[in-house]
Amino acid sequence: MSSGKAASDKGQTAPAGAGAVADDVVISTLAGRLSAAATATSATIRGYDHATLGAWVNDNTTDILYPLDAEHKAAAAKQVPQPNDAAAAKSAAAATAYVERKGPNPFAGLSREQLSAISNDDSGTFTINERRAAFMQAYQEEEAWRTQVVAQAMHEYNTTGKTTNFFKSVLAHYQALPQLEQSQYPANYASDLEDKIKLDFNYFNHAAGNGGPTPGSLADMLKNQDKKGLDLFDLLIR
Repeated sequence: MSSGKAASDKGQTAPAGAGAVADDVVISTLAGRLSAAATATSATIRGYDHATLGAWVNDNTTDILYPLDAEHKAAAAKQVPQPNDAAAAKSAAAATAYVERKGPNPFAGLSREQLSAISNDDSGTFTINERRAAFMQAYQEEEAWRTQVVAQAMHEYNTTGKTTNFFKSVLAHYQALPQLEQSQYPANYASDLEDKIKLDFNYFNHAAGNGGPTPGSLADMLKNQDKKGLDLFDLLIR
């Protein structure tokens, strides 16, 4: 996600590919709703290039993240899904409770593809609060992943001087994202990561691969320093 910038009937089970939902949502029609939303979205974005698709998703995000004042929240709460059957209505009510901080996110456990299908649905299949809940679930998962991968990157850098494995992780994550989420990244995002991976740059030696320290690199400075008189912080301010 770019930086630019929520009690099933115990006898029921989720249809294949439907994912999991919170306990207070009946899931009998979720697969059908997801299919309807995806079909409508596919028709809308047919022929869109990367830039146009990105702008369309941005517009959706603006709608989803409406101001949480009383007027906007009341208007959102009045929306009903189409068709407004019992299961869909229950899901919409759970999403509204989540937006109002009165309940858990009803879409926790769905895949990123399913969350994207819901959040970008402008056909009326899902309400604005359902779309917001799905968006927030994906956002929170993305933030959790980024926190983890940055910590791994810092460990890699501190121990090897490189961030090559970090770039590999980011590329794999990006390639697994739904197309609509990928549209929020630059068009050359994957190829740029691939170039960085191939370079295998060592920031400590300031050289590609496993080459030795280049003149002026931090490693070269450390190698030639007077070890009794200078430390790393001294070198950084020279």
